[in-house]
This record gives sequence, C-alpha cells and structure tokens, in this order.
Amino acid sequence: MKQLASAALLTAAVLAPSLASATMISGSYDVDLNENDPGLVVNSQDLAANPFSFDLNEGESVTFDLFKIWTDESAVNGDDETAQPISVLFDLTLPEAITGSVNGETVGDTWGLGGFYQEGQLTWNGPLNLVFGDNNDGLITIELSDETFNEGYWWGLYEGLCNGAKVEATITLVREATASVPEPATLALMGMGLLGLGARARRKRQAA
Repeated sequence: MKQLASAALLTAAVLAPSLASATMISGSYDVDLNENDPGLVVNSQDLAANPFSFDLNEGESVTFDLFKIWTDESAVNGDDETAQPISVLFDLTLPEAITGSVNGETVGDTWGLGGFYQEGQLTWNGPLNLVFGDNNDGLITIELSDETFNEGYWWGLYEGLCNGAKVEATITLVREATASVPEPATLALMGMGLLGLGARARRKRQAA
C-alpha cells in the first residue's frame, strides 16, 4: 500500500502545475555603434553589471542604467546629420539561452540661426521580444530609452563623457513559460505501473 501511495504522489507531482515563483533572468550585453567617420562619432561606457541578473515574477519589470553614450566631436558637421546604426546585443543564459538585438540610430541635429543649437540624438526602433520555454509561450521584453546627448549652443556641441546621456533598459517578464505536459505514451506507462503496484499489493494481502 505504501508503494502505491508513493507512486500516486510521484504521478501527482509530475502532472501538477508548478507553483508560482520568481524567474531568474541572467545575461550579458554588447553595444555596437558608429566609432568612425562618416557620421557622428559616438562612444559608450557600460553602466550596468555585465553580465547582469534579476529575479522577476510574471508581470514585473526592472529599469536600470545600461550604458552611457556621448560624442567627442565639437560640432555637428554635414556628414553628422546622416543617421548611423546602433545596436545592443543581449545574450541571455537564463531562463534559457536566447539572443536578440535592440536596433536604432544616432544622428547629429541642429536648429536655430545657422545651427546655433546642436545635439546628438539616439532613437530605438522598438522593444526586443524574447520567446522562451518548451512550449514557446514565455515572453521577456527589453526596451531601451531614447536619449539626447552633448547638447550645446553657439554653433557647437558640449563634447565629452560628462555631457553624455545615460541609456536606460527596462526588462519585463511579460509571461512565464508553462510546464510541459507528459506525452500520452508516458502517461500510459505511468498508469500501467500504478495498476501493477496495486495488483501486487492485493496479492500480498491475500497471501497474508
């Protein structure tokens, strides 16, 4: 009887949905930007831990400073007004191995009399959606903030790291992945095992 009860408990544990618990999201990131002419030459410096790690429950988000962006150029020239690509590659190791990039662009902008005011601009195309889980129903989103950096006037930029901008990242665990359900063949084998244990227990009682 004890064997039958143990087997039943094991089956229930396999079939029962897992209890809600925080999901660890861990990974690293790499910023790729325009480091040479033509275009506005920009630099970056990591601000967040790399690799990073957070525990999130379904529906929760965390926002943090990811990296700083700036230019050492002293003025926006003609070639700087042509947008250049920027991307951040995220390489997650937990909850499983997933990779993806957030893509955007940087550009120099001027306005006012003859370009009296000048600045660098950073814009992103949209959030990154990362699907995970055995059933591909878990979802993590990563969104980065648009920023203006090295704003200046008198027909120039206030160049340098200290006049740059901090880019924020928001990671959201939109949806937990559901647990896999045992295949019919597995369920059948477990059922046969339970029946066998039950029959064995009855024979022992009859023999006694």
